[in-house]
Amino acid sequence: MQVIGKEVNCMKLSYRLNRSVAVRDVPSAPFESTYDIIVLGLGTAGAIAAISAARRGHKVLGLERLNCMGGTGTAGTVQGYYFGSRGGEYEQLDDEVAAMGSQGYTRTGGVNGELKKYVLEKNAIEAGVMICYEANVIGMLLEGNKVVGVRWIGPDGIREAGASIIIDCTGDAEGCAMAGGAFRMGRQSDGLQQPFSNVIKRVTGNGAHQFYTDSGYVDPTDGDSVSDAIIDSALRSTHLKNRYEASDRFIYVAPLLGIREGRFIDGENNVTLPDFLEDRITGEPLFYAYSNLDNHSKDVALESEAYQDWIVAASLWGLNFSVPIPLGALIPRDLDGLLVAGRCIALDHDMATCVRMKRDMQKCGEAAAIAAALSIELGVPLRQVPYPALAAILRSTGCLDDRNHVGFRIPSANKNETHSEHSWLTDKSLIRQQLGGNKPGFAIWSAKRLGDRINGDLKQWLNESGDDQLGRNCAIALALQGDRAALPLLRQMARERDSFVPQTSRKYNQVRGYTAIYLLGKLADKEIVSDLLALMRDRASFSNVSTDAEFINSDEEYYFQYFTFSLMALFRVGDVHEDIRGTISDAVAGILGQADFSLSVTLKPSKDQQYAMTGTIRRLAASKLQRWGVEAFAV
Repeated sequence: MQVIGKEVNCMKLSYRLNRSVAVRDVPSAPFESTYDIIVLGLGTAGAIAAISAARRGHKVLGLERLNCMGGTGTAGTVQGYYFGSRGGEYEQLDDEVAAMGSQGYTRTGGVNGELKKYVLEKNAIEAGVMICYEANVIGMLLEGNKVVGVRWIGPDGIREAGASIIIDCTGDAEGCAMAGGAFRMGRQSDGLQQPFSNVIKRVTGNGAHQFYTDSGYVDPTDGDSVSDAIIDSALRSTHLKNRYEASDRFIYVAPLLGIREGRFIDGENNVTLPDFLEDRITGEPLFYAYSNLDNHSKDVALESEAYQDWIVAASLWGLNFSVPIPLGALIPRDLDGLLVAGRCIALDHDMATCVRMKRDMQKCGEAAAIAAALSIELGVPLRQVPYPALAAILRSTGCLDDRNHVGFRIPSANKNETHSEHSWLTDKSLIRQQLGGNKPGFAIWSAKRLGDRINGDLKQWLNESGDDQLGRNCAIALALQGDRAALPLLRQMARERDSFVPQTSRKYNQVRGYTAIYLLGKLADKEIVSDLLALMRDRASFSNVSTDAEFINSDEEYYFQYFTFSLMALFRVGDVHEDIRGTISDAVAGILGQADFSLSVTLKPSKDQQYAMTGTIRRLAASKLQRWGVEAFAV
């Protein structure tokens, strides 16, 4: 900007306008107020970030769009913990909540959300945090690529403040997105995120309790999608019943949607499932996340190959593991002065099904706060914060505890029992034994890891007579190695609709018939195309044989799995073999283009609430066919 030939120093105001990022110059001037650290969002990660930073003596401003701290664990009524690793400042706060709860407050499961609001706020104020409620961030102020301030709107209008470092704990990386930071959303096939939940509060004779019900899909960055989700999900019969008993009464639906997934930043280091499964992990963790791949979607066939290798081919849904999270996963690429903490750190869609648990997100907030504090105290950029100093502080609070790096664990059905350790098999005799049993998943994945060292043995076992179970599981293991020797037996399993369901995981084990179909697509097998098309047209013949009613509880859901796995296998075949695309395109368009075509599933934990998947499948198929140069049908 030039004024009569004189340079005027300018900042950039970066904000979102009509779903896009807009940038304009604003004059540089002293901020009304400045802070060492500004925390955007005082939810699961942000509340701990603000408290931790202030406890180190820093001047901290916390901006929160609601009227309480704690987010999902308080206003969202998600009061229990599903895995995550122990240790860190959040545990002292939870202990304080528990101590208060024992003094006559309403009995409730998990960590009492109403008491936690009070405890978080009390500790924040005592530490010196300046809390600003009902504050919606509307812009980020930058000098070059460095974020230097925040603009928000609240009860007193539009305000601005500057900071040495800003920590974005908004859940969907709102601040980072406003600043122009790169991000990704959803799965690769169609961009969808995991289903969201409603949390329902009820009262029984044992006190106040909560349960969740998955209610559909939502794009948390789209206002229309969010509004529709709020309205539609509030009216579901899972909680609005015709009659309530005195022993089990409805209190309320949590005011916050239980959103599991939104934006993920493009970070200096990105934590992805393929990297993790190939043992490419950081040696400089801030904390260890711990869970299984807890994806609530039932359209597993639309997930990535890495995810399906693990969940479908090996049925390893129930295997937990620890994931080290580096500082680089909290630093947006190409931006300075900004950290991100919470479920929107630099993950891929697959890994985010594990790295999102409340314990771990609270630790993420603490780690971000200490990294920001050290950057200020040492006078170094965030990327240059010395790891030994950072790790020492995090170890002192228990946020970073090497005992949490447990590798792979098999959870016990009894929550009070220790999770049993798991190591991948290298003994070929043990692998052969397990491949012949009803829990073959660990052996299947162990064989995948061994690769060429066991490939010849798998081929030998594949053709041994008298052990059909061994042969079929060897075919799965070979297919994961990309070996086409598996094809004859995979075709047989698909044509028979092999009904075997392994018992590798505590639940959500996958039927071997459509597992074979997935692998035939992975191997781009042209010979199976006609069989898959016939299967997709044969809805009436499907009768549910799955023993996992939470995942497949009807003939319709059983058909849905076979249909979607067949559809995606056909697309994989067509991607490799252009000469068969016409056959696939014509057939798929004919099936999906029928006016009465429909697909539906139930969402967890409901057994009777149907969720239409027709539009999702039609849109995905139309997009794929367009990439092949085919305009097949209107969506």
